[in-house]
Amino acid sequence: MPDADAALKLAHNDLLRRTTTPDNAVALIRAIARSDQRADLARIGCPTLVLHARGDQIIAFDQGRTAAALVPGARFIPLESRNHVVVEGEPAFNRFLEALDDFLARPSAGSGAVASVFFEGLTPRECEVLDRLAQGLDNTTIAGQLGISEKTVRNQVSTIFSKLGVNSRAQAVVRARDAGFGRKGSRR
Repeated sequence: MPDADAALKLAHNDLLRRTTTPDNAVALIRAIARSDQRADLARIGCPTLVLHARGDQIIAFDQGRTAAALVPGARFIPLESRNHVVVEGEPAFNRFLEALDDFLARPSAGSGAVASVFFEGLTPRECEVLDRLAQGLDNTTIAGQLGISEKTVRNQVSTIFSKLGVNSRAQAVVRARDAGFGRKGSRR
């Protein structure tokens, strides 16, 4: 962190000294240098955000860009910093927070949008159905609330299962609730 103030550098160095031994630190650095995760990156199937400082003095900027390019659909955000760990107060820190907030953003009530990037493949109507599933409602009740047929709800539930990669209503409910669906006064 070449652009951090002296107090932050001291605190960071103290943290490093307290969390590992010199031998372990050297072994970790060597293991990282020898490892090649390119094949693993290509298998990542979830939304991914890669942020990397252009002047990073620990991991070259091009390596960050390459890693992002290997993850299907990943978003790459360059940060204007020399610090490996961006520091509060530098412009890159604000850009980091904005990018992270945007990536993790959850829509406001009534927006009909997706609750999180993990559900971006769902249509607004599927999100409404999923929200009601997460509330524990059955297909008949969901159909009545949304003004659609029970058969349409059943078809949408099947589509939601497929898009979420689940096999049961219970699995869909767990994923949906983890993402904020189904709560009283939820975002939908």
